[in-house]
Formats: sequence, C-alpha cells, structure tokens
Amino acid sequence: MQDVRIDIAINTIQPITFTHHGIDGLPTMARGVDMEGHPLRTVYIPAAQFRGRLRHEAALAKMRTAHGPIKLAEAYMLALGQNIDTKEDEADEKVRLGELLALRAANPFIDLFGTWRMDSRLYVSHLMPVVNVKPDTFHHIRRDLDTNDALFAELPEAEIDVFYERQDGQSQASQAESLIKVATRELRKAKKENDLAKCDEFEAKIEELKALKKAHKAGDESGNTKHLVAMEAVPAGIQLLCKLIIKRATPLDLSMLTGALNAISEFPMMGAQRARGCGEVSGTATVCHTQGEVLAQIAFGGFLPAVLEWTDAGTAFMTGLETVAVAA
Repeated sequence: MQDVRIDIAINTIQPITFTHHGIDGLPTMARGVDMEGHPLRTVYIPAAQFRGRLRHEAALAKMRTAHGPIKLAEAYMLALGQNIDTKEDEADEKVRLGELLALRAANPFIDLFGTWRMDSRLYVSHLMPVVNVKPDTFHHIRRDLDTNDALFAELPEAEIDVFYERQDGQSQASQAESLIKVATRELRKAKKENDLAKCDEFEAKIEELKALKKAHKAGDESGNTKHLVAMEAVPAGIQLLCKLIIKRATPLDLSMLTGALNAISEFPMMGAQRARGCGEVSGTATVCHTQGEVLAQIAFGGFLPAVLEWTDAGTAFMTGLETVAVAA
C-alpha cells in the first residue's frame, strides 16, 4: 500500500471566526521573526478544527446509511473516537494488540480516523496563509425589540416598562463584565510579578464585580439587548493551505474523505457566527501519491456538490488495479 497526500487550498469568501473556551479573540501562532528577532504572528485555522469537520461529515454519512438506530456509544466512537463504556477491561498488552488489529480489520472508518487508543492513519496540518496575516476585527449590532417600531408598539405599557428595566439591567451587567476582564488582566500581571497584595486586591475586586453582574442579570442569562459586538476573524479574501497524509491508503479511505469534502461543498460554512454571515469558504483539493502522481482533482464550495475528476491513475487506484500491478 502507498501513502496518499491531499493538498487543500481553502478560500475565505466571508470572514471566519471561532469560539474557544477560555480564550479571548482568535488564536494566532508565531511564524518567523523580524529583523530584531521578535516573533511575527499569523492567523490560522487549527488542524484539529478542520480534521474534526472531516471526521464529523464522514461519521454522519456512515450513520445515515446504518441499518437501524445508532446508539450513543457508537456515535461517540465515530464522531470523536471516544469510548464512553466505563467497563473498559484490564486485559494485558498482547490481548489488547490483538483486539486493536481485529478492530482495524472490522471497522475501516475507525482504522482511518483512529480512537482514544488507536493511532489514526490520517495526518492533517494546520490551514496556513501563504504570508503572515493579522486577525481582522469587525463589528455587528445585536438588535432588540425597540429597533422595530411597529413590533414595539404592539406591546402593552406595563410590558414596555419591563422591557426598559431589563435593558437597563443588561447594560449594567455588560459594564460589569468589561470591568471583570480588566481586573482579570491586572490579576495575571500581579501574579507574574508575585505581588501578593495586588493579587488579593484584584481577586476580591473580581468577586465583587461578579456578584454585581449577577445582581444586574437577575437570573436572566440571555444577552440579546441591543449593543455593538466586536469579533476577531480570519479575514475574507485570503487563501489557506494544508495537507492531508493518509498512511497505507485504501480506496475506501479516499471514498470517505472525498465524501466529506462533498458534504463541506454542499454546506461550505466553517467556524462560529454563521447566522451573521461569517464562515463561507470554497476550495480545491489535489489527491496524489506522496511521490507526486495525481489521482484526482476536487473543487468544492458554492452550496453545490463538489466537482470530482479522477485521472487514469486515480481510477486504477480506486478499482484496485494499481494494487494488482504493484503486487505483480
């Protein structure tokens, strides 16, 4: 079996933004240094983000063709490679190795994408721009009921009073949240400087502000009051490149991945804030042996099926004729 490489080029038609637990703004990475040795930074789409999308699309296709309902444990295994069975046995390594070989043979999907204890045969690089690109900061307005005069006029007077009370509380809660972010930054700085007095001061301030925010929220955790929202994004109009490497590739591997790219083509949206116009992409993929022989060309995007063109070498690979020729 030969290794296969898929060269991916993704074009950002709209800006792409992501939500990350505990991270403010868009993730960036250092790439290169300036004349003084200071790191230069660039936006990128993490490999895990793109790999996860490919796996989820392939898993969804498999689940849709399954005979009978899918169990939760199977869905976790397919989409995330996680085992939620708490009765994991304690067999010795020789038995485990035999189990893994049997699992690979019985389940080509798991064999390609891997699990919590089985290495994947699919390697994915980060999606990187050709040159370093800074994050783009853009804004949108989160609207409320009073932005539509006709709709607002239908509310009774008592409900309008409730509306303004809620809006005032949400506004003050938002201000408290901004102060919490400032105090949190100062706390990090104090910890780095090992200033215990300031640490105590800012920790107390943060707790006070959290209590104030909670009081203004009054149990209302929604955040749809009208205000200006700022977000960082991968800019629209740039190209991002990455590579997929499939070790010991099989025709079924390529079928699953080309199917996943087709699913992305039919809904070419990535990241968060899709309802606000973010995330549309298009792209191309070149499938080839790692020695360079092209097997297929794929164009995807436009909310349409992907355009897939196999070369003679690719057709031979997919029908197994290439394997016979190599063995001979």
